[in-house]
Amino acid sequence: MLRCLVILCLGFALWSPPILASDTPAAAAKALIKDAIAKQKAGDLKTAVREYREFLKMQPQSAAVRSNLGAALAGLGQFQQAVTEYKAALKESPSLPGAELNLSLAYYKMGRIADASHELVKVPASAPEKAQATLLLADCYLRMGKNKGVIQVLTPVHAARPNDLAVIYLLGTALIRDHQAAKGEVLVNRILSNGNSPEAYMMLGSAKMGAHDFAGARDEFAKAVALDPHLPEAHGLYGQALEATGDPDNAVKQFRAELAVDPYNYEANFQIGALLHQDGKNQAAMPHFRRALNVRPGDLATRYQIALIEIDKDELQRAQSELEAIVKKAPGFRAAHVSLATVYFRTKRIKDGEQQRKIVEKLTAEAQAKQPGVQAK
Repeated sequence: MLRCLVILCLGFALWSPPILASDTPAAAAKALIKDAIAKQKAGDLKTAVREYREFLKMQPQSAAVRSNLGAALAGLGQFQQAVTEYKAALKESPSLPGAELNLSLAYYKMGRIADASHELVKVPASAPEKAQATLLLADCYLRMGKNKGVIQVLTPVHAARPNDLAVIYLLGTALIRDHQAAKGEVLVNRILSNGNSPEAYMMLGSAKMGAHDFAGARDEFAKAVALDPHLPEAHGLYGQALEATGDPDNAVKQFRAELAVDPYNYEANFQIGALLHQDGKNQAAMPHFRRALNVRPGDLATRYQIALIEIDKDELQRAQSELEAIVKKAPGFRAAHVSLATVYFRTKRIKDGEQQRKIVEKLTAEAQAKQPGVQAK
């Protein structure tokens, strides 16, 4: 899948300060920033960071320099510090070219996908980087499970650029996952017309998953992984298909392989976290659940898993608060009602526990009544 992960240098290198006498403080600052830019272009990011910071001590009100400092820090993998600099630059100069996109890219690299999408929608339509921002926003929405968001963002882009394979892939995948199979298959065929590719097998696998043909999906995802072991989401989707076809051991291997490619993949983090929790390794499970929530904030399944860990740790008040919030948000979440009843009984709230048990019995009866072959009385 397309990943727009190029941390930009913002064009500050084009800035040309006025010529000054060589012994003036302003001339010294000019020489320092010129060298910092040269070092950044040459890949000596540590020196660039040091010199940008020295410059900012002399002239702290310089949004462009702060933004370039953010880019250098991001290049070193220091994304949280980069975010701090980008925010400071935008506070000083809200319309600074490229800064919103760079801030989004830093969040994206940190796995804070929701934060990245929040910043990407702020990129002005007239900005030169808008096309890249739009693709990245669509990618964020796809990772967050917001398929309709992808469709809304990319449908007009596809109309304007019908041959853009990155757009075709993202839009087609979203359509398939949104159960708009006919529209999605048109775009699948566009990908297939370019020959066998891992992206084509990914789209075919997604289509078969949507049709509950899990064995067929498994085979398509296996082909995608064979062609490109580093394709984001391929191992995770392959793992889901393996799990659905009764092969949990190999599914776990694929989820772990996905995390090696993309440490912030939602499904892989959730599944590995759940596995670790089942093995009683709660401390190891929590970072995976936290990463899953970074990608999909408020995700009820992940919050439920965290509540189960809190029950295991005897942190019953925290578990109770979380479970109460979950069942309020999703009254039909039967497992959450079961766990909440357990918490109530353990804290001697017998009446509340009995009420939850009655809800569970009602939900269970409703679920059984919907099973094929069950006749209503």
